[in-house]
Amino acid sequence: MEKFIVFTSGAQNFAIPIIAIEKIIMMEEPTRIPDTSSYLLGAIPYSDQLLPIIDLCERLFKQKTTVTDKTKIIVAEWKELKIGLVVEDVLSVSNFEEVSKDEIAEEMRHAAKYVRALFKTEEGIVLVLDVDVLFSSENEKELIELINK
Repeated sequence: MEKFIVFTSGAQNFAIPIIAIEKIIMMEEPTRIPDTSSYLLGAIPYSDQLLPIIDLCERLFKQKTTVTDKTKIIVAEWKELKIGLVVEDVLSVSNFEEVSKDEIAEEMRHAAKYVRALFKTEEGIVLVLDVDVLFSSENEKELIELINK
């Protein structure tokens, strides 16, 4: 059984394995960076480096996250670096049973490559994200350049 952080973005429930998350912080206004992707809100200082702040709803659904007092930033490991994912709300830490590879293959045939698995819960379906494949190679380059400035 694996532990996941469950959160909402775009009125959909998602999860990321807890081992891929460093911490969850309150939303703060990032410094905007000109000429970057629309979902890249900017950056904030974090542990002696710049932390790119990604609007996950904008990345997945092309809709901006409405910032409320529940909005959080999930600091996640990405390609051995760190990024901040803006989410509407963090719901829980949950355990999910591993699903067999055959079940995943059948259910995930038409899903985006960054959706690693899905779990059926009483509240509905939870999509498990693979943070490492959330961006195209061009967008990865943009993030790496920002982090290494």
